[in-house]
Amino acid sequence: MHYLLQPNENLEVVAFRFGARLEELRAANPVLPGGEAYPGMIIEVPGYRQPDLPPEGYIPYVVQPGDTLFRISRRFNIDLDRLVTQNPQIVNPDLIWPGQIIYLIYLGY
Repeated sequence: MHYLLQPNENLEVVAFRFGARLEELRAANPVLPGGEAYPGMIIEVPGYRQPDLPPEGYIPYVVQPGDTLFRISRRFNIDLDRLVTQNPQIVNPDLIWPGQIIYLIYLGY
């Protein structure tokens, strides 16, 4: 899974949040300058699978502070159940984090 590192986060925080081992996280991101990450970097979190999506019609979205899947579904006029189904990497639909990348599709496509 790709993850956008947020302010006040480092690899240790991300490893704890996603239940990944720090060594695996570093190994999955070998191009980190000085071996460390900084806010705004998109890093790979091993063990989490992004959904296999068709290339057309899907739009990546970076979860913002205060977002919930319900709010995102209403903002972009997407059925909530469909949003959950097309993002199987989200283990608990009630728990998403700022910086997490999810996929949207407009129903009009």
